[in-house]
Amino acid sequence: MTNIQRGALWMVLAGFSFTAMLVCVRTLDGRYPSVEVVFFRALAGLVFILPPLLKHGLVGLHTKRFPMHVSRASFSLFAMVAYYYGVAFVPLADATTYSFIIPLFVTLGAVLFLREKVDARRWAATITGFVGVVVVLRPGYAAITVPVLVMLLSILFYAGAWISMKFLTRTESASVIVFYQNIMIVPLALIPTLFIGTVPTLEDLAILIAVGLTGSYAHYCQARSFGEADASAVMPFDFLRLPFSVLCAWWLFAESTHWWSWAGAMIIFSATYYSTWYETRLARAKKGELLK
Repeated sequence: MTNIQRGALWMVLAGFSFTAMLVCVRTLDGRYPSVEVVFFRALAGLVFILPPLLKHGLVGLHTKRFPMHVSRASFSLFAMVAYYYGVAFVPLADATTYSFIIPLFVTLGAVLFLREKVDARRWAATITGFVGVVVVLRPGYAAITVPVLVMLLSILFYAGAWISMKFLTRTESASVIVFYQNIMIVPLALIPTLFIGTVPTLEDLAILIAVGLTGSYAHYCQARSFGEADASAVMPFDFLRLPFSVLCAWWLFAESTHWWSWAGAMIIFSATYYSTWYETRLARAKKGELLK
């Protein structure tokens, strides 16, 4: 099996896991505050990441970028709270489609906060992606509800978390970044959960734990995928999350998906993929692997 094939397989597994996480959140049907769902998500994620980290002892947890870890954890907390709230009310296909927007917002954030230069091609891809968002939302023809607006707000917070991670990856390992995110989110989410949360039933507790495990495994698979092959090579397999979610929505929740959602998703993903491919091409050119 080639590196690209292994990378594709890991990305398909990531798609399955992300979809399973969304199905678990939808199954809870809004019975618990989204911040409580995030608490269990982070707690289960901490259990997932601790064993490999502790193999190297506490020395492996040392960091010189603690304030940036706080920034990433804060963005991630608000992002997940908003996103999980929206998942309970927004069709699964649309919820998946909105997640494809995150890299486009990261491009804008990189300009504003990382002072990265964005050329005409990147701007074109970003603008095209936002056209896809308009296609999905269809303002004036379809109702833009509060859950939809909250979910779109979550994308901004996710972009903030990704930008913070860009800073951290310069000096920190992926495991350390995930560890600090979860170890900080657990107490931050626990405090409001103690006041507004509800004690889950055993069945719901299993679902809440499943949210954390499937979410953590999805990120692990995604990291393995990018480690095996270029992002531009495996990104097309990330689009499989959409048919996965459409199938689960139809089978488990009797949801139908409007063709506008498919059209918008394809526009958004095409713009994201082109941007990823172009970034990879530029990176190779800088390394002298691609002749201009």
